[in-house]
Amino acid sequence: MTSAAPKLSRTLPAVYAAAAVRLLLPVLVLPLMATRIGPEEFGRLSFVLVWSALLAMVVEGGFLAAATRLAVNADAPRRWQLAQQVFSARCVLCVPAVLLSIVAVQLAGHGGEAWADTLAIAALACALGWPATWYLQATQQLARWAQVELLVYALLIAASWAFAHSAIVYLTLQLVASTALAALGWWWLRRDLPGEHGLWSAPAVRPGLRLGWTMMPVSIAGAAYSYALPAAASLQMSKPDLGTYFMADRLVRAVLNAAEPVFAVVYPRIVTLFQQGARVALRYATRWSVGGVAVGLVLYSTGVVGWQLIEPLVLSRAANIDLATLRATMLVLGALLPLLLGWKFIGYWMLGSGRFDTAYRSCVVIGGIAGTLGAATWGGAAGAVGLAWVAIGVELLVMAVAVGGMWLTVRR
Repeated sequence: MTSAAPKLSRTLPAVYAAAAVRLLLPVLVLPLMATRIGPEEFGRLSFVLVWSALLAMVVEGGFLAAATRLAVNADAPRRWQLAQQVFSARCVLCVPAVLLSIVAVQLAGHGGEAWADTLAIAALACALGWPATWYLQATQQLARWAQVELLVYALLIAASWAFAHSAIVYLTLQLVASTALAALGWWWLRRDLPGEHGLWSAPAVRPGLRLGWTMMPVSIAGAAYSYALPAAASLQMSKPDLGTYFMADRLVRAVLNAAEPVFAVVYPRIVTLFQQGARVALRYATRWSVGGVAVGLVLYSTGVVGWQLIEPLVLSRAANIDLATLRATMLVLGALLPLLLGWKFIGYWMLGSGRFDTAYRSCVVIGGIAGTLGAATWGGAAGAVGLAWVAIGVELLVMAVAVGGMWLTVRR
């Protein structure tokens, strides 16, 4: 069984050190790459990164949500069983990810660059989808794991500044870093759970896929807000427009990602508190939600007021980016900060409850479908700012569907 949860005061500093480095990665590297390779090539780089991150959700398989919840209160043999299921299922899930990367590039019509882009998307998608975060989060070892992430991401930033003068070099560095994190995470799990047999198990494939299937559509649809929107819009948007939106989205999402350590630490605690009752867990999640909204408003206001100071510091090297469009896009996307920093704690309460699984899946999947369709039809043609409004609308739709789904569940 799980041991007592470490205090937040000991856990958060370490995970936030790693989060700070992850925050610096897009803030420092993407403007640099935009200058080094030009708008057309940066748009191509954005296309590869967007699609690889989206297809990584296929490989991830929904296990960050589904396996974490089961592993929190499981004993060592059960965790080993889950590890075999996750590992074996992901081996199989790499196949559709590769096939979908071929489809994506062919639909985009990349001509002579098609096979290079396909290989880059497929390889990076598989690497990004493999980390053992579900296990590290369930066992509350993220503080120790953060030291590994800190080193890998720091090396990636340094190597990008020193060597990444082309899209292919940057993608290679990203692939090496992502592969290293995935391999080290599973080595960590294997060290903790020295099972009698290997991680690959053919009989574990079917139960693994069945376990992940409960949440894989949620993971894929959840990625839609950040990746499927620009991926769908890329079929209509010019590469420079796509690069501008991708830059704005990555900067805003970098700030949101800085909160991921908090979500990762709080979620297992919410699951544990359900043993004392749903209301106890809800009160705990609500306190974090109110704090998240307040922090998001402060961050958004700071960004609006201080943009004239932020722009030359962060984006002075991005000479090939349309800064006026970038500012307008970020002004819209910045509203995601209070929305998501508050909402995600309630979403994790829904997920941890086990009672509102249908409502949780419905809100995320409906939002993902609506966002993708909106991006493919109207958002792409409306440019970077129009696509930003689609992103905001999708998040509001998700919240409305979730609340409605919970109400219907309670009424039954």
